[in-house]
Amino acid sequence: MKKYALVIDSTVYLSKEEIQKYNIKRVSLNIIDKDESIKEFEVDCKYVYSKIDKGHRLTTSQPAPGEFLDAYHELFSIGYEKIFVVCLSDKISGTYQSATLAQKMLENPKQVYVFNSNLAAFGNEMIALRVIEMIEDNKEFNIIIERIDTLISKSNLIFTIESLVSLLRSGRLSKAKALIGTVLRVKPLIQMIDGKLELFKSARTHKKVAEDIIKRMKETTKGYKKIYVRILGHNTEHALKLRQELEKAFNNIIISYTENLGPIFCLHLGKKGYGVSWCTE
Repeated sequence: MKKYALVIDSTVYLSKEEIQKYNIKRVSLNIIDKDESIKEFEVDCKYVYSKIDKGHRLTTSQPAPGEFLDAYHELFSIGYEKIFVVCLSDKISGTYQSATLAQKMLENPKQVYVFNSNLAAFGNEMIALRVIEMIEDNKEFNIIIERIDTLISKSNLIFTIESLVSLLRSGRLSKAKALIGTVLRVKPLIQMIDGKLELFKSARTHKKVAEDIIKRMKETTKGYKKIYVRILGHNTEHALKLRQELEKAFNNIIISYTENLGPIFCLHLGKKGYGVSWCTE
């Protein structure tokens, strides 16, 4: 058995095969429908869409600290010595605070390290995959922390969606910026900056979206030997075209691709969208 384990929240949408293969423990956020609270694990995107189409105003909440604490104790009970945690940016969710509160409840809090990722969803998947690689390579605890924190400091995330209404409704984006993007019927480019979502550009075509993303990537990756990339393509073929353009534009790129987006991010982002997260070293 590997001596280190990984805990993720339910918005880190790794595949079932990856979760089973590496014995990853997941802690679920909650979807709130009036007085009913449902674990994200218990529903799918179709459930979310059907509720929204019926006029339900769904919200979300972070896991309780006790749920992270249970996950830590379970992993320690089966022989793991140290635990890494990858979860949502503390600027958009209280999940990070729940994970760190649970850490402080342990007899030896230094057995757990919670990464402050400043990322979400497919960005955190990119980071989690790097953690898994280092665990599998039997790297030491402090070496993993040092490298992953460095990668996080050099990480970016950009995505585009059909409509900004969902982000406006959830409070993840300012009303003025969301209305501008919606009224003009442009393709908004949303970037995570210091862990918060910001509308930083709009494009008229998907071709221009790809050009703007590649331009931003070139600005932030100049001089680095490796670029790790995670592409999300949620119900859209444009992500595959973006992947082809990235492979043409960069010769030092390592790409992983996913079409998986879970219920909570379907709630906030809508039915169609795609994006890319990257980090360098």
